[in-house]
Amino acid sequence: MYFCVIADPESSDMAYTMQVSLPNKIWQQLGKVMGKQQMDILSAIVERSLVLVYLAVVLGCWTIVFWFIYPWISTSTHVADVHKIVGYVIFAACFGSWRLCSTSTPGIITVKSFKHFDHYPYDNLLFLPNKRCDTTNLLRIPRSKFDRLKYDQNVPRYDHFCGWVYNTIGEQNYRWFLLFLAIHVVMCFYGSTVCMFLFYGEIVDKKLLEIKFFDRSTGQKIKSNWFITFQYLFSRRTYEFAVLAVMFVMGIALAGFLGYHLYLTTTNQTTNEAGKWSDIQKWYKSQAKKHKEAVKKGIVKEGTRYGQSAVPAVSDGDVTCTGATSGSQQHQQQHSPDQSQNQQQSEAELQAQQEYFDPGPMPKNMYDRGFVENWKEVIFPMSLRKDALELAGFSRPYTAKAAAEARAKKAAAAPTTSQKPNETSGKAKST
Repeated sequence: MYFCVIADPESSDMAYTMQVSLPNKIWQQLGKVMGKQQMDILSAIVERSLVLVYLAVVLGCWTIVFWFIYPWISTSTHVADVHKIVGYVIFAACFGSWRLCSTSTPGIITVKSFKHFDHYPYDNLLFLPNKRCDTTNLLRIPRSKFDRLKYDQNVPRYDHFCGWVYNTIGEQNYRWFLLFLAIHVVMCFYGSTVCMFLFYGEIVDKKLLEIKFFDRSTGQKIKSNWFITFQYLFSRRTYEFAVLAVMFVMGIALAGFLGYHLYLTTTNQTTNEAGKWSDIQKWYKSQAKKHKEAVKKGIVKEGTRYGQSAVPAVSDGDVTCTGATSGSQQHQQQHSPDQSQNQQQSEAELQAQQEYFDPGPMPKNMYDRGFVENWKEVIFPMSLRKDALELAGFSRPYTAKAAAEARAKKAAAAPTTSQKPNETSGKAKST
C-alpha cells in the first residue's frame, strides 16, 4: 500500500514499478485485447472515476436522507420539521456548486487573451522571464502553467486539477472551488449534527439507558449501558448510522482541505506554488546548515557567498487534489565568479565555496499583498475586472525584446536576398 499510494516514484524503484511501470503494462495489454474504440471509452471512464465516486457517495447519502431520515424527523420531538426545508436548500446548493465548479472556465491564455492575464511580475525565483511554453510557444506568464489533463492550454494563476469535479482550477474559477468546498463542509457538519440530535432524541424518548435488554443467547436480562445502546441503535438504524459516519469523517477531511486553501488564499499562494515554496525552503535550510557546519570546521569563512543568485530548482509536474505528481530534485543553479577571482583562489577553496556557500536570507513571496488585497484577487479575478488591461503589461518588455530580435534577424537577412537580383541584372548587362 505504501509503494502504491504514498511513496514517491521519482525516488523509489518499487514505487515507480507499482505506480508507473505496472499500470502502463496492464493498460497496454488491455489495449491489445479490447481495441481502440473500447479503450477510448474505458479511458474516459477512468479519467472521470473520482466524479463517479463523488456522485455515488453523495447521491447515495442523500437518498438515505430523503428515504429514512426525513420520516424520522417527522416523528422526532427533538428535531423540528424546518430542518427538512433547510435540507432541500443544502441539497440544491451542494449539486449547484459542484455543477458550477465543474463547468466554469479557469481562464485560457491564448494570443488574443494574453494581455488580459498579464498582470503579475516575474519574481525571478519560481517564475523566470523569457521562458516560452514548449507546446503553445507563448511567453509564460508568471503564475501560469500548461494544463495537459483537460484543456491542453496555458491556465493563468494555475492552482491544481481537481478530479472530483473533473476541471482545472485557475484564476477565474478558484472562487467557485472555495464555494464548493465551503458548502460541502457545511453540509457534512450540519447533517451530522441533525443526525446526532435524532439519535439523542430516540435515546431519551425510549429511555434506552434506563431499560434492561434481553440476551437471547443466555436468556438473561442485561442492564443497559452506552455500548449496548449503541448496538441496539446500530441494528435498528444501520443506514442512518452509515450516513452519520460518512458525513462526520468527510466533514473533518474537507474542513482540513478548506482550511489549507483558506491559508493559501490569505498568503496569496496556489497549490502549485506552495509545493515549489516547500522545495525552496527545504533547500535553503539544508544549505544554511551545511554552511554553518563548514564554518565551524574552518572550511569556509562565515558569510561566504558563492553565486548570490543561486536558487534551488523546483519541479513543474502535474498538480492534483493530492499535490504534485512528480517529485523535485533539489539542486542549485550556480553562477561562476569572476575570472580574476578564480585566479586568486585555489581549486580547493573554490570547491569549498561552491559546496558550502551561504544561501543568504530566505526569499519572500512577492505576490503576497496583504489579507484584503489577496482575497479581492480571488473573489474578483483581475482578468475579469474592467481595468484588466490597465493592470496588465508585465511581459511587454520581454515581448518587445523578442520582437526587436526578430526584426534584427529579418533586417540582417534582407541584404543577402536583395543582392541576388542586382547580381543577375549585372550579368545580363555584361552579356
